[in-house]
Amino acid sequence: MKAIRLIVCLCFCCNSLFAQEEVEYGFLFPQFESGIVVLKNGMRSEAQLNYSMLKQTMMFKDNNTIMEFIEPRSILVIIIGERRFFPISSKGAFYEEINTGKGFYYIQYKALMASQGKESAYGGTSQVSATSSRGSFQNDSQMRTQLKSSEKFAMRTEHSYYIKSGNSYKRFYSAKTLGKLFKGKELMIEEFAKEQSIDFSKTEDIAEIVEHAYNIQ
Repeated sequence: MKAIRLIVCLCFCCNSLFAQEEVEYGFLFPQFESGIVVLKNGMRSEAQLNYSMLKQTMMFKDNNTIMEFIEPRSILVIIIGERRFFPISSKGAFYEEINTGKGFYYIQYKALMASQGKESAYGGTSQVSATSSRGSFQNDSQMRTQLKSSEKFAMRTEHSYYIKSGNSYKRFYSAKTLGKLFKGKELMIEEFAKEQSIDFSKTEDIAEIVEHAYNIQ
């Protein structure tokens, strides 16, 4: 990793319980996975990687320290197994690319900390992935939010979906919004959604309707 500029983002050793790390950062993978970082200049490096859905940034382990990339936009792609993640902001957020055969769509993974029972944000699919009692947690603006000592909160994960158009990512969350991204195919996409009872809260249904949209002649 010497070829990649990076910065330490926290100072505790990783011999602490991983369950604590998981709640703190809302990692996408249950453990750090071996992967490859490909830079735009062609250089490649191996690393132990995981994506923090809470911090919205790719992280890696260097010995016993968890770190994040200081210049994520210098990265072309991060490959973990057969999964590919692309940087979409200078702050470190990555989207996963999904191949449908004739085209691609992208998934944004995000986690939010909220009291149990609160509704998730509009337009995202959610599930409770962890529940705990804590005195504080760090939100997206890096500010610590104090909680009542007896308060229980849940980590809710959200998936948002995008089609890439030029250099921008266009979000969709219904058959109508997806149809707008496939000009001339709007009615066929909406009819398919009704016929197949497509549920936009299910990732498998998202894959099915996007693949159909690309295959419409």
